[in-house]
Amino acid sequence: MPPMAAAVGSPEDVRNLAQYVLSLSKSPHDSLKAALGQPKFVACAACHGADGKGNQALGAPNLTDDIWLHGWGENAIVAMINNGKANQMPAQAGKLTDPQLHVLASYVWGLSNNPAKVAAK
Repeated sequence: MPPMAAAVGSPEDVRNLAQYVLSLSKSPHDSLKAALGQPKFVACAACHGADGKGNQALGAPNLTDDIWLHGWGENAIVAMINNGKANQMPAQAGKLTDPQLHVLASYVWGLSNNPAKVAAK
């Protein structure tokens, strides 16, 4: 994600947008600030979609679920809007053995393919 603050507006606009993003996932938020931030979401919609559900092909996460990859809350979202994120996992070659890599890959795969979690949603 590139830094988006310039496209959003003032620092207050960025904070209002952060409140709107929190509202998308039904997280605690300031509803007045979220309402002010909603029109600013147009800067995000190209990648995250007008509904905030994301676009996996672009690597834009779903903002309507309760998964926060890079921190939760207004300050974390403001930092993401201001600074962007390269979202690239550091190389692990030479740090883990082949069996460890396989176990780790299976664990990560299992996190997103848990039938009990899918059924609960």
